[in-house]
Amino acid sequence: MKNIAIVCAMLKEYDLLTREFGDGADVHCLLSGIGKVNAAVAAERLIARYSPDCILSIGVAGSFAEGVSEGETVIVDRTAYHDVWCGVHYLPGQVENMPLFYPSDPELIAIAKSSLPDAHVGLLCTGDQFYISPEEDARQKGLFPDALAVDMEGAAVAQVAYMHSTPFLAVKIISDTHNDGRQKEHYDDFWDRLAEISFSSIHKLLDNLL
Repeated sequence: MKNIAIVCAMLKEYDLLTREFGDGADVHCLLSGIGKVNAAVAAERLIARYSPDCILSIGVAGSFAEGVSEGETVIVDRTAYHDVWCGVHYLPGQVENMPLFYPSDPELIAIAKSSLPDAHVGLLCTGDQFYISPEEDARQKGLFPDALAVDMEGAAVAQVAYMHSTPFLAVKIISDTHNDGRQKEHYDDFWDRLAEISFSSIHKLLDNLL
């Protein structure tokens, strides 16, 4: 693939990703800002302008499963919303006339697995909120008990990709966990100690995609 679009939510993510490959003819990385609307607008702009071979959502996410720790990587095989409810005719998390899950492209998953052999593979849940409470975590877990990670952008990029029939993949690096009441400490520690080495592994994936 020679035409890759990437949505990043935060400047820290954008800087770490573009430091090595820049933003040239083959890779177009757009800083979206945090949240579903920002991510969807960025994905729409990238697809409209570049007609990419694929679109990626790359950045950090919170762990949502035992054994998925800070600094580790999750290759997302499907995404879903944890904060959507369109009424009794739809499943919780399902947007009207859309699927509940947005699958990642199988070829992209295979390349990601070979590039990142130690990564976890599974479900990413998306919603417009940071961690709130153990009770809210339990609600989300009740909806998607097999989720590995939670973020604020992935499913929105996946939905736009689905609407445009553009191959999609999300790769998320775990920045924090919620299970011990020290989320902010974990998050700060990630950026101080783990971010550089964690994001460096993504460059191998991009090299293999190109």
